[in-house]
Amino acid sequence: MGASWSILILWAAVADAVLQAIVGIAHVDREAIAFAVLFAVGVVVLLRARQGSRVRSGTVIILGLLFADVAFWMITATWSNVRNHEQLLYIIEPLALACASAAGLIGVVGQLVDRHGRANGAAAVVAVAAFAAFILGTGGAAITGWGKEQTQGPNDLALRIHNTAYRATAISATSHRVTLYVTNEDLFWHTVTIDQLGVDLALPVGSHRRITFSAPSGTYTFYCRIPGHRQAGMQGTIKVP
Repeated sequence: MGASWSILILWAAVADAVLQAIVGIAHVDREAIAFAVLFAVGVVVLLRARQGSRVRSGTVIILGLLFADVAFWMITATWSNVRNHEQLLYIIEPLALACASAAGLIGVVGQLVDRHGRANGAAAVVAVAAFAAFILGTGGAAITGWGKEQTQGPNDLALRIHNTAYRATAISATSHRVTLYVTNEDLFWHTVTIDQLGVDLALPVGSHRRITFSAPSGTYTFYCRIPGHRQAGMQGTIKVP
């Protein structure tokens, strides 16, 4: 297998492990810490397993799946936060993870396709491109007006998401016109979905989003539609008088 691709995969996994650990500790985010542990285990296996062994090959494939998962969610999170002018920190976090994971994913694909290492220098190009994308993305976000995120209004109902849980599971509105101000403190995406009212608010890492809707009197269930999150307890009720 191409040694250059192996090095790219290794360093991408190291970057992901470190970044996930930093974010997980900073935000007290169990999911991010779990991903950090998975990437760290992958790094240890890559360092210890023999080249060409089944253990190493299996680890590369598993890392590829992790890279793909993180890259998808972090690329979309970065784009959403840039469009909504979130704080620069909440653009840098997903952007850094997106660049590292995308580079790692390309490395995995490259290693699987180029088993004889014929594409000399390609891995280095990918690494440089990932770093350049991070620098340009951060600069672009700063220039286009980050830090103008949506703010909470005096009559908004606040809802905070942390560690795959709504911090309030029973909310009471004061009128038929309801405005929710939702903050996602987790690394990965969540939603606030109310099927009966057609409400479906998507929230990437660090996002602050406001949504206003009208509702007849009654009690409605809100939940996160990300697979597995509702089953993990992410649901609550909102009562409209």
